[in-house]
Amino acid sequence: MQTFSSVSRNSIIKNLLINFVFLVFYIFYVALSSIYIVLPPLLGILFAKYIREAKHRRLSGVFCIFVCCVFFEVERSSIVGVLFLLFIFLSFLVNKTLTLFREKGYLFGLIYVFLPYIFYFLFLQTFMVFSGQPPIEVDFYLLWYLFVEGVIVLWRR
Repeated sequence: MQTFSSVSRNSIIKNLLINFVFLVFYIFYVALSSIYIVLPPLLGILFAKYIREAKHRRLSGVFCIFVCCVFFEVERSSIVGVLFLLFIFLSFLVNKTLTLFREKGYLFGLIYVFLPYIFYFLFLQTFMVFSGQPPIEVDFYLLWYLFVEGVIVLWRR
């Protein structure tokens, strides 16, 4: 017969192992997406995982997402820390929206995908304009990323 402490310890170890595997997979995937531009960076899925980990108050999962965000920004030569701060801000925005509508459906799955891309793109645009660099143009790949991640999120629900 298992005691409460052994069950809790097993679930903590399982959660750490899952997050470690996710971290290794994401780092490998981001490196591949730098080489093959048609692979989306999976920001929407990363944001959905952040929402789930923060909701269940799993610090190891939130830390895993933080490391994924930092690696993504370092790989893309972007400002480090902005993406994770954006996730924190958007999680408050999404939670307020969910409590307002009191519904979790396909629409909110798509919101999890679109919000990180839109806000990160707007932040980068604003940063580029204020730093005197030419603005980033919306191209086919950004729309492709939204479509692919939207299909993945809808398929998982």
